[in-house]
Amino acid sequence: MMKLLRDEVALEKFMFSVGQKVVLVDDKWPESVKQLYLQLPVRDTVYVVRATRAGVRADELIMDLRRVLEQSLLLVGIYNPANNLGVEAGFAASRFRALDELKQAAVEEQEAVA
Repeated sequence: MMKLLRDEVALEKFMFSVGQKVVLVDDKWPESVKQLYLQLPVRDTVYVVRATRAGVRADELIMDLRRVLEQSLLLVGIYNPANNLGVEAGFAASRFRALDELKQAAVEEQEAVA
């Protein structure tokens, strides 16, 4: 029960909404992702979220029943083909940070140095 609560708190950290500005902080794409996507976001670039939904990691085995659902983002300006079910592959929300969050961290860092 305690692990479930920790997982829920961790997921809330990466919850984004449509229209929110986000920055890619993790661009270490597995080879399987590079082959699946036509366009990938670029590290330290600001994007606008165009849709959110539950997703699974593309680099996990298809029949792995232990996969964990996580928030998946579609981004304005980044478009990829739909799969056989008509669903465009998104990007794990954990790879992004809110632009506002990063700006606040930068301000706090400057204040600590001053």
